[in-house]
Amino acid sequence: MKNQLLLLAALAATIFSCQSKESETPTTPLSEQKLEFEIYDSLVVDYLGNLVLMDISPNGNKFLLIDQNTDTILVSNSEGTILFKYKKEGEGPDNYSGSRWGNARFLNESDYLLPTFSGFFHFELDGTLLKKYQLDFTPHAVLTIPNNDNFILKDKKIYSNLSGRGVDEFGTSGLDYQKKAFQMEILDLETGKFASAIRFPKSSKYSSTEKSYSDLEFYRSLTSTEDSLFLSFRNEPKIFGYSFSNLNIEPSSKPIPFPNFIQKEPTDKNPKEGFSLNDLFLGTINQMISISDQVFLIDYLQGLTKDEFDDVLSRAGGDTKKIFELAEEINKGGWVLFDGKTISLPILKPELLGSFNKFISKEEIWFSLNFTEFEKDYSVMYKTKLIQK
Repeated sequence: MKNQLLLLAALAATIFSCQSKESETPTTPLSEQKLEFEIYDSLVVDYLGNLVLMDISPNGNKFLLIDQNTDTILVSNSEGTILFKYKKEGEGPDNYSGSRWGNARFLNESDYLLPTFSGFFHFELDGTLLKKYQLDFTPHAVLTIPNNDNFILKDKKIYSNLSGRGVDEFGTSGLDYQKKAFQMEILDLETGKFASAIRFPKSSKYSSTEKSYSDLEFYRSLTSTEDSLFLSFRNEPKIFGYSFSNLNIEPSSKPIPFPNFIQKEPTDKNPKEGFSLNDLFLGTINQMISISDQVFLIDYLQGLTKDEFDDVLSRAGGDTKKIFELAEEINKGGWVLFDGKTISLPILKPELLGSFNKFISKEEIWFSLNFTEFEKDYSVMYKTKLIQK
């Protein structure tokens, strides 16, 4: 009995000690956390150009890159040695016409898929064309971001943010478009067939039957987890979540509590052709990445108010380049972490880092060099991890 009492006393002391330690180290709320992309490695390639890292092979040994200036594709190993270099854009039976729709993606260790306005091209690493998946409609987009991950590969199907099917029937914007247009194309890699999916969610402002929005605002970002597909629109601070098992079910909706986010709110039903210059400086979701079903990494800009834009326009004196430079100085935002309820402070990014390239995990996030501040006689991509300071 005495031994049992001693054991119980020891157990009680241990529990009390653990509780005390927990109470002494409270978790910092996400909204107060100071996060940073910390550089810890790099990929150096002996090539002069504006390289973007599109994808990394499943085993991590091959890097698929593209020169934004020339559309030259390069494949390197993990030491930066160039294994293959070629250009597939242009005329020719094994080339793609038009332009890229988004980043290429490895299908396995030896080949990859490249999305373009003329279809999806399946290449071996040396540039040999294996197959072309021809689109059965003409894509339409006012805005494209060719260096985003604009498609998701799952179970031998491609889920892409391609649009344009049916525009001859209902146009590219307006109430009829908002009612009928699909926001995604699904390619079955085994049959080669395309199928449309997902109309504007009912919980999205773009499903309105009263207000007509501009197609500039419809740019869609995609991300996914094992079971879920997530969709966001450029000028709406929400994330819509779908189950891969049934994309026809109305999605969940997660409002993103940005401190400021300038949205365009039209006042009539009549669509206006094109867009005005100030539409380029609205609040924007540029990219989102799912870390889990509840946690997202989001790149955004809050946009300019009408007064801010008018001031920028006045100070620029008609110089378009100056407009963008002045707007960039006051258009706040950046990368933030969103847990479904709150967002973090903007994540600190070392000055050496330029554009975001590739997300593998919180422990492996790739950026290009900041070309505006640093010049090198070789190409370099930086490997970072997300840390709490």
